Amino acid sequence: MNMFKNAFNDLFDSKIIQYAFAPLFISVVFWGVVFNLFSSNIMSFIYSYISFLPFGENINHLLSNMGSTIVLMFLYYEAVILSVGVFSSFFIDKITSRINEKYYNVHQNNISVVEGLLVSLKGMLNFIIFFILTFYLLFVPVVNIFYQVFLWSMAIKKPLVFDSSAMFCDYKEFERKKNLKIWSVVFITSFIYFIPILSFFGYTLQLIIMTHFVLNNCSKIKKETIKN
Repeated sequence: MNMFKNAFNDLFDSKIIQYAFAPLFISVVFWGVVFNLFSSNIMSFIYSYISFLPFGENINHLLSNMGSTIVLMFLYYEAVILSVGVFSSFFIDKITSRINEKYYNVHQNNISVVEGLLVSLKGMLNFIIFFILTFYLLFVPVVNIFYQVFLWSMAIKKPLVFDSSAMFCDYKEFERKKNLKIWSVVFITSFIYFIPILSFFGYTLQLIIMTHFVLNNCSKIKKETIKN
């Protein structure tokens, strides 16, 4: 519980929140330009793709009744949420270093921004592919809630692991050892994306929580090593 309590406090830390606004602003502006310029092309692609699928005519009819504005707003929101992690790659070390400085004082290593970007882009690509193949589940009541959370978790899990742990340990090894707990933390915290306004800082909050999780484990290992 202390981990989650500290995470919410850290979200309003002056040295952290400034690095939460930057990737959010970039993501909002970038996708705003893309959707403003290519909204008609995006909708044409969606209708064309769905028309080739089973029940495609029914789904297109449903989307038409919803209106293109609602569909585009949904896709815009998804794009912003997904890409915040990508743009955050340029500021991650500032956030994780601040948390380490405040609570843990674990040895820090340099991280590769390029590797972080690739991990984030891969997570985004996985989301897009899985979404295209399984989007039918969005139309199933109740199931669509957990489906959406699973999609966000799948896209964000590996970027979160890299961003929170690469500076302090072998992130691949850490993920292998703590995979189930990591999935649990990411899945539970991904419900934050259903909360208006706070959702735009969801990735930063998840990063803070995951960094506390990582550093807490690193501190335990360090103490055990000293005792031995």
